[in-house]
Amino acid sequence: MRTRWFDRPLETIAMLWRIERADGIALGFVAHDRDLIIDHVRYHAAPGMLPSAIEMDDGLEPLDMDVGGALSHVLIRQDDLEAGRWDQAAIAMGLADWERPQDGVMWFWHGHLGALSVQGQRFSAELRGIKARLDRPFAPVSSPSCRADFCGPGCGLSRTRFEQVAALSAVEDESLRFAGVDEVGAERLAHGLLRWIDGDNAGLQARIVGQEGGALLLETQLASPAQPGDRALLVEGCDKSFATCANRFENAHNFRGEPHLPGNDLLTRFATF
Repeated sequence: MRTRWFDRPLETIAMLWRIERADGIALGFVAHDRDLIIDHVRYHAAPGMLPSAIEMDDGLEPLDMDVGGALSHVLIRQDDLEAGRWDQAAIAMGLADWERPQDGVMWFWHGHLGALSVQGQRFSAELRGIKARLDRPFAPVSSPSCRADFCGPGCGLSRTRFEQVAALSAVEDESLRFAGVDEVGAERLAHGLLRWIDGDNAGLQARIVGQEGGALLLETQLASPAQPGDRALLVEGCDKSFATCANRFENAHNFRGEPHLPGNDLLTRFATF
């Protein structure tokens, strides 16, 4: 492992990118004219993929960058960008010696992709560093609805109890009908999550906003047409109300909200005789 960098008159250093998309695909790129294999990972040559100026400090303010490149690389496809497969992808940047790739990588930045845009045959993306997670309120704010994510931290329920794999049986206008999911089951899936397991949409997920006669309605349109037989993981949802938490899930003791706290309208109430 190389421990000293930039200590020679002429350096043979290239910048590396390791990207892990939300659909489970991991890709590596290097700003060089040939592929490099480091630690059993192939970094594909992408000499035109470069970031903006890199700034780093020891403060807590988030430091953002931009990256751009051409859509000519076989692994960077416009339809994948438009389908959202690259949204919020985890990304790491590092340096490696292209003459001695066995020396490993010096990783110096970790974060995720932010806003993406495509113009002609080029793309650009915002890079959001780890410190961006600090740029949000941490103290909980009172609310009548539950602040915890369903089956997430604070909820106390196990997600495996509320998920199932089902095959698509029909596409009806803007809704999807799955085998074995009746109207009652579809109602329980409202506010839940759908993640495609196979088919052209494999790896993509969408929120379930409701149902019509047992057919599911999604928050966003499908990136590619779904075909009967395509399988998806369906996760039930919660409307975050106290009644649902107590009656349907019997989980009122974990409810993360204040359903009985008076609202601002209390200030405008007056006695009537």
